[in-house]
Amino acid sequence: MPEGIRRLIEPFLALSPGKQLLIAAVAFISAVAFAILIFVANRTDYRPLFTNLTSEDAGEIVKKLKDAKTPYEITADGKGILVPSDKVYELRLTLAADGIPQGGGVGFEIFDRKNFGMTEFVQKLNYQRALQGELSRTIAQLAGVEQARVHLVIPEKSLFKDNEKPATASIVLKMKSNRALRDSEVQGVVHLVSSSIEGMDPEHVTILDSRGKILSKGGSSDPTARMTSAMQETQRTYEKNVEERLQSLLDRIVGGGKSVARVTASFDFKQVERVEEKFDPESIAVRSEQRTEEKGSSSTSGAGVPGVQTNLGRTAPGGGATSGGGSKNDETLNYEVSRSTAKIIEPVGALSKISIAVLVDGKYEAPAAVKEGQAAKAKYTPRSPDELQKIETLVKSAVGFNQERGDQLSVQNIPFQETGESGTIEAATWWTNPFFLSLAKNLMVGVGFLVLILFVIRPLLTTLRLGKRPILESFEALGGGGGGEQLTTADRASLTSQMAEQQSLIEQAKKDPYQVAQILQNWVAEDK
Repeated sequence: MPEGIRRLIEPFLALSPGKQLLIAAVAFISAVAFAILIFVANRTDYRPLFTNLTSEDAGEIVKKLKDAKTPYEITADGKGILVPSDKVYELRLTLAADGIPQGGGVGFEIFDRKNFGMTEFVQKLNYQRALQGELSRTIAQLAGVEQARVHLVIPEKSLFKDNEKPATASIVLKMKSNRALRDSEVQGVVHLVSSSIEGMDPEHVTILDSRGKILSKGGSSDPTARMTSAMQETQRTYEKNVEERLQSLLDRIVGGGKSVARVTASFDFKQVERVEEKFDPESIAVRSEQRTEEKGSSSTSGAGVPGVQTNLGRTAPGGGATSGGGSKNDETLNYEVSRSTAKIIEPVGALSKISIAVLVDGKYEAPAAVKEGQAAKAKYTPRSPDELQKIETLVKSAVGFNQERGDQLSVQNIPFQETGESGTIEAATWWTNPFFLSLAKNLMVGVGFLVLILFVIRPLLTTLRLGKRPILESFEALGGGGGGEQLTTADRASLTSQMAEQQSLIEQAKKDPYQVAQILQNWVAEDK
């Protein structure tokens, strides 16, 4: 064993077995903890690149990552890929430029590969496959939908319209975390698919979920049922909007978590069409006017002697003649009484009644003094009638309260908690920020170094130095140990001379350590 190592471990070997075991255990635990700390600090932080991938997309992405020599990890379910956090967004943009992920299935990219030997039947089949794939990808983008599969039946067109068969579609949806689609969302999917296929009627689209439940059955849809569903959806939406507005108002007044508002609304969905015809007897007008005027003449003459003169209009003396004329006027006026006609169609879904229930928490006061051994409980104080009246007035104004319509409002003051302790608000998870995570890792490494130096290296060095007291300390012990006598001038001069000689020997040993080693070896051989 080399001399330097032997001298280094001699103080450790001189300790008792118990101390040796303790120092060895502390050193081993410290080394393991420090190694784990360095491993955690230097470990790559992986973040999700994509999740809920199909097997085709996952395989294509893994191939791209291998070609780029980018480290990655695959989740346990095989649907997610993790990459280093500093490369997530760069890889997403790079893969998006290559059209990855495609969302499963085959889309219109199938026509990017040209095949001049393709028959018309294969082209039609590829078009149907591409259309199904594109619709599946589009539907999968909806919130709550994890996976969608679309099957289309597009029959051949016929020359005669009576012989044409309608296009149909069947859709299977797999929801996220057992979520369910609302009726309005289902109808949106139906119209999306029917609008994407030429000549498809919305009634020919059937939608099922992954459990086999029919969400929208084509061909036998009842308009009345769809109307009822739309009415219910309208009512729920209105109630939710009013509740959110009231809750935001109450939170500003009494504080967050101190109030609850519930709204029930009733709508009149009857469709009324009314025709009104009104007559005003006080107001008349000439509708038509007709006038007729006739004029005529008549004559009477005495009998004359027949002959030429009579025929020529000459009368004989003694005869006489009488002449005269006349006229006739008719006028007809038709009057009409003033009349107004109106066709009124009342709006569908008019609000007929609204009921509001508001619960308000009281106030809590901290106890002045708490005796030892007793739990501190806050004192509950109900709100004054004046405060409740103000809250009621604000709520009426916010919802458009109408007493004549039959609206109802109830504001009650009820304690929410028996102990009087206000609810706690969860602290923001600031420690999940990557900056703080990196800072925490660096601090852990620094603290680990400090603990290793203070509690491992320093005690070991102190232990190894046991039994080696400086010469100055020995002489001081000799001088002031027993009777407390002080060193004389001669003793001090002798001590100074010895220390100078010792320092000179140390300097010479540093300059020529090989010669010093030879001298020490000769001394050891002579002693033997």
